[in-house]
Amino acid sequence: MKKIFGIIFLLSFLCHAQESFSKSADAIVDVADYGLMPDSCQNATEIVHDMLEELSERKFRSLKIVFRKGRYDFYPDETLQKNKETTVLFHISDMKNVTIDGNGSEFIFHGQMKPFRIDSSSEVSLKNFSVDWEVPYNAQCTVKDVTDSYLDLCIDSERYPFEIADGKLHFKGEYGLQQIEKAYANLFDPDTHNLVYRMNDVPLGQGLFDARAECLGDDTVRLHFSPSCRPEKGTVLLFHLARYLANGIEVFDSEDIRIDNVDFYHTLSCGIYAVRTKNVVMKDFNIIANEEKGRVFSTIADATHFIGCTGRIVLDGCTVTGAGDDFINVHGMYAPVTGMAGPKSVRVSPTGRDSGFLPGEKVWIVDTASMQRVMVRKVHASHRLDCTRDYVVEFNDDTGDISGHILENASACPEVLIKNCVMLKKNRARSVLVTTPKKVVIKDNYFNSAGAAVLIEGDIRLWYESGGVRNVLIKNNIFDNCYTSGDNITCYPWGWGEAPISVTPSFQPQGKDDCQYHRNIRILGNEFRMFDYPLLYARSVDGLKFCRNTLERTYDYKPYYRKYNFVFDGCRNVRVRGNEVDENLLGHNMRIMNMDASEIRQGKDTEFNICR
Repeated sequence: MKKIFGIIFLLSFLCHAQESFSKSADAIVDVADYGLMPDSCQNATEIVHDMLEELSERKFRSLKIVFRKGRYDFYPDETLQKNKETTVLFHISDMKNVTIDGNGSEFIFHGQMKPFRIDSSSEVSLKNFSVDWEVPYNAQCTVKDVTDSYLDLCIDSERYPFEIADGKLHFKGEYGLQQIEKAYANLFDPDTHNLVYRMNDVPLGQGLFDARAECLGDDTVRLHFSPSCRPEKGTVLLFHLARYLANGIEVFDSEDIRIDNVDFYHTLSCGIYAVRTKNVVMKDFNIIANEEKGRVFSTIADATHFIGCTGRIVLDGCTVTGAGDDFINVHGMYAPVTGMAGPKSVRVSPTGRDSGFLPGEKVWIVDTASMQRVMVRKVHASHRLDCTRDYVVEFNDDTGDISGHILENASACPEVLIKNCVMLKKNRARSVLVTTPKKVVIKDNYFNSAGAAVLIEGDIRLWYESGGVRNVLIKNNIFDNCYTSGDNITCYPWGWGEAPISVTPSFQPQGKDDCQYHRNIRILGNEFRMFDYPLLYARSVDGLKFCRNTLERTYDYKPYYRKYNFVFDGCRNVRVRGNEVDENLLGHNMRIMNMDASEIRQGKDTEFNICR
């Protein structure tokens, strides 16, 4: 009996040891072991779901999922697709130290799908693959003829199958007809695939979207309406068939996310969309149009977007073309206070993309009249109100009556580093948008943007994106013929900035004594190649340096906009000195408003004339 009990004890110990080892071991999983082979044309979605479900139940110390190089096709869940709901392919939830390595594979999606969603996870790495859609949610056409009463379009029916239904132009997706979104219809040069000079979001006019359609044969469609302009024959017209439908990589409440050597040729909204996430590093993460397929589009919305994040956001060696919106947008969210719920608590009405306030976080109370951070409080608790989107935030200390003010999360603010990136005018809108009080460095990049190359705002009118910057360095970049489209004249009210570098908080200075919204912006050692007057527009900045830059005149486009190199509105402590200025540069001037000329110190060798 002793021997039997001894054997049982030994076996039990070995089983327990093996189980403990398996939970702590490093695992490398070849998807081929689950029957997923490259270039098989099979629907790989269910296999990936089953694989992730099994692996998530086993607590590995680290997990690496490896694809053999080739093409993999992913189709949506039929029930979800029928209900127009999104199928998530890789859902990484509550996991740690996970790597997905595509080994140079192509991930091809079909229908309404979200490639990646990362929730409450850490140390997640995505590397070495590309993402595209077999049938995209954009459609492009070529202008064949245009008159005062119609527009003829040539449409490649193999790549963008279409149908005339109820007298309107529709495009055929893999799961039915897709209507044209009435938001954007941009025009692109057929040779360079740049946005056409001085064209706004709907240059042909809103009548385009409701035009009666007629098929003329030979892949030609006539749209009967009165075009607002006459683009040259061959110009590419881009339609959107979705808007904010599904992000490529979606990250929530996670930490230490890394993306290496990944190309996104198409997504149904943003390339990456991260909320309340700490530390995101993107190296050679390119959001680019698939030139081999002749496309002018990539993501439908922003290439990258970050809300209420912390730690560091790094983009290194990334390129963007064809994006439906900005290259990167980093910001927090203002939360309007609609009323008091007690001496230490307030009722907040969210603005749509609000990331909330967590216990222990610090909050700035911002005076909406001056847009100054007038008070700091620590969050004790917060909770949603029943049957409403509003919620109550309770602080540790009294606040007094702050109804009508706004809250800004002082804890959910990241540092930002953008370097060695390429941002071209092959996509609409701006390139870099940053509003964070933490350190921002933008260096060694190439900007050839259609709108503003760098836009620093702070908004309480539309999106409520916060907040005032305190430490921004823009250094050793090339700004090459930026701001060729999207001015606030032709694009009103959806302008793409005011100049290649545009600092335009929605706070409007009313006089010389107003406090400044932004602080400490340094623009040093950059090269500006300028075809037009505008260079820098700055509103409500204390501590602004524009020094040791090179300003060169170019002749690639016709000048068209505001005839000032600099516009300073309500700024303090401005330095403009040590710059190398082309004698042929237009303007040699600056305009000031709501401030005295004494606030500007200039170098005598390259002094700009001050106008009021």
